[in-house]
Amino acid sequence: MVEMTVRVPQTLMQLPESERGKLIRAGLQEATRARIRQLQADIAASKAEIARFEARYGLSFSRFEAQLLTQQDSLQIHEDYNDWFYWQSVFEEKQRLLADLQALDHV
Repeated sequence: MVEMTVRVPQTLMQLPESERGKLIRAGLQEATRARIRQLQADIAASKAEIARFEARYGLSFSRFEAQLLTQQDSLQIHEDYNDWFYWQSVFEEKQRLLADLQALDHV
């Protein structure tokens, strides 16, 4: 386990160590669950944006990159590519964070 220093209110430090530990663990667990819920919402939002682009082009992002981007040179396609790339990146990052936090939440 890694040790870390955290600043806490003086009133918390006045509690018995066992009670203080319980409160800190409970607070971390609740914060982890809240963050998991936020990541799940972010993932849902990014999936909706990705689905919008997939419906528009009838392709996955990787196929869009390989086919449409090289075949057509229009401002709209480049703008869509940038937006789609952003949402794809958000989705992948949030998925990784969620997996890490869910593993932590089960410890």
